[in-house]
Amino acid sequence: MRCFFILLSLLIGGGVLKADPSSSSRIAAIVNKSVITQTDLMNRLRLAAISSGLELTPQNLDKIKPQMLRVMIDEKLQLAEAEKDKIKITDDQIKDAIGRLEAANGMPTGYIAQLMQGNNIPLKALEDQIKANLVWVELIREKYSSTLQIAEGEVDQEVKLQKEKETKTQYHLAEIVLPFEGPEQEERVKNDLSRLIEELQNGAHFSALAQQFSQAATAAQGGDMGWLTEDQVSPEIKEFVLHMAPGQLSQPIRTPQGYVIIGYIEKKLPESEEQTLVTLQQVVLPFSQDITDEKAQAIMNIAEEISRTAKSCSALESIARDKVPSAVSNLSHQEPLSNFPEPLQKVVQQLSLHQASEPLLTEKGALLVMVCDKKSKKAEKFTEDDAREAIAERKLSLLSRRELRDLRRHAFIEVRM
Repeated sequence: MRCFFILLSLLIGGGVLKADPSSSSRIAAIVNKSVITQTDLMNRLRLAAISSGLELTPQNLDKIKPQMLRVMIDEKLQLAEAEKDKIKITDDQIKDAIGRLEAANGMPTGYIAQLMQGNNIPLKALEDQIKANLVWVELIREKYSSTLQIAEGEVDQEVKLQKEKETKTQYHLAEIVLPFEGPEQEERVKNDLSRLIEELQNGAHFSALAQQFSQAATAAQGGDMGWLTEDQVSPEIKEFVLHMAPGQLSQPIRTPQGYVIIGYIEKKLPESEEQTLVTLQQVVLPFSQDITDEKAQAIMNIAEEISRTAKSCSALESIARDKVPSAVSNLSHQEPLSNFPEPLQKVVQQLSLHQASEPLLTEKGALLVMVCDKKSKKAEKFTEDDAREAIAERKLSLLSRRELRDLRRHAFIEVRM
């Protein structure tokens, strides 16, 4: 679920930092029989920088280069293992995945391809990343799903925990997880996370960095862990969360799985049996890289004019794109109001249907919100099938990490940077 525009990935363009043509044949790493070239690495670095809102400077790219190379090494191992098991991913599946990414972030079809072309990044850089993720998920499911054992006691306990969850305070968290193997890797991984924290503090998007670097199952959702109670997080993470406020980042936390950064998005109090579902149109008029107070005020003035003019959700998006072509919209369908950040909940509660909010000043631009539909319904019950699915996902995630760890241990890996 993506409620925050500040968490949207692949939205911010920027200056173009071109790869050195002479580096195309240079080798960054050898992974068994595969090669990662300097050009491959540079393209992924620039993709990561653009998607996370980092300025495309050599200094910024150097900071994330070591961790990006390790991610690409893992992808080579995953692709090779999937090929050995004859796991195939079609071009249509990759296109569908890009389409879902665009739809989830309110982008028109083809926006990502245009963005990458405008920054001289081959679309293959993203396609290769998506392909590695898809084949690995398919491989783990094919290899383990048929033998996965889930006891009835586990299902009963999961259902019980879910019922208790609705009576407790819940925390909406996100994570970036980097595992390590042995003491020799621990300090390196901790330093990698410290560099990522520095980039986040400088304005990088948490979800984009999670998608690029995190090695947890939540990476595909931008690190989003969903709503959790104190009982559902590890003691190490709980200790930090209880002393954090919404919008804050933790320092690197050591857990049995590795080191993790926690982003504390929001918290909510226990729910009643009734839920308010809203269909919400959000539109951001983005600030440029060289934003000044005067330019920001000009954007806010345009947003005020749009707010007065728009009388429907479709009109809000259309007028915004007409006045500011770089405007980005996101339409969330029948989301529980409690899923949105508390400040946004307060804004929505004061709006009538098809009434645009006053412009909200955010870090990335002027935000306009409109309620397209609102209704109440009884909260859906968490079923035994839901419990089995949740348990299976957790077990497959653990098996995935173990499988990748074993591949690394038995691989020939030579880094030449």
